[in-house]
Amino acid sequence: MPETQFQCRLCDCRNSDGFLKRDAKSHENLAISLCQGCGLVQQTVLPSDEDLKIYYSHNYRRDYKKTYHPKPKYVSRAGTTAVHRLRFLARHLGESDGRRLVDIGAGGGEFVYLARRAGYDASGIEPNEGYSEFAVREYGVNIETAGIEDLAESSADLITLFHVFEHLAHPLDAMERIAGALKSGGHLLVEVPNLLQKDASPHNIFFKAHLFYYSRFTLIAAASRWFEPVHVDDTGNLMILFRKRETALSDIIAPSKEEVGETISSFARKGWVQYLFQGGGLFKPVSKLSRSIREAVIRDTAPRDILDARWNKG
Repeated sequence: MPETQFQCRLCDCRNSDGFLKRDAKSHENLAISLCQGCGLVQQTVLPSDEDLKIYYSHNYRRDYKKTYHPKPKYVSRAGTTAVHRLRFLARHLGESDGRRLVDIGAGGGEFVYLARRAGYDASGIEPNEGYSEFAVREYGVNIETAGIEDLAESSADLITLFHVFEHLAHPLDAMERIAGALKSGGHLLVEVPNLLQKDASPHNIFFKAHLFYYSRFTLIAAASRWFEPVHVDDTGNLMILFRKRETALSDIIAPSKEEVGETISSFARKGWVQYLFQGGGLFKPVSKLSRSIREAVIRDTAPRDILDARWNKG
């Protein structure tokens, strides 16, 4: 059964401000709470673990992509973002040097495929069988139909989670599990939607599949027992590179009162005025039209050819 009373899953606080938001996909009302203790925003009523397991293994990809296999346009978009992420890693970690990389929530396998081209010993796990089978068939990469609980101890030098962590119902347990799967001195790269970003359309922020909405303060706090931040990029989506601590701390390092205050005031300012005039929303229709024209050209192109072309473009 889902929980019926708010309790923050980061700091255990029970004091929150409640909001009724509109789900961007279903347009149904979605109850959201902002924790007064640490600033974490989460769904007020969280689904049960069993319901979530069924949803992500069977329904999530269909609900959000309308298919059990990625379309060429999604392959192209995934390839573009994969190249961006690999450049980020190259800037902050240097050469791949055959590092053992595991991508959690690997989707169709585009990042794993390009990470292998970049020199990583890369594999992934993905709960949706249709997407994991697509990755194996189209790219010949190792994507297992599995979840975070299936990670082997001390098996990776680098773990990546791209738009996955906001879906995980027990963030502290997840961080502990990831830390255990990393070797000593290993790194974790996490990307999530950024609660504080200005360029997210008010129509495209809240989703029933997003259990949590992180700022840089709450994401660093969620990782803080097991990881220390190496680099933070929050110019759009929030991407943080972490290094595993040699010894885990006894508790998380909670956001300061000033950071909680900044989160609360930023959340209050979110809306159309900020999006259109500070976040560049006025120009989004032009960029979307340009992207649609580019994607029309590759409508019948094989997935591997799409990724190879994107990689060769540099």
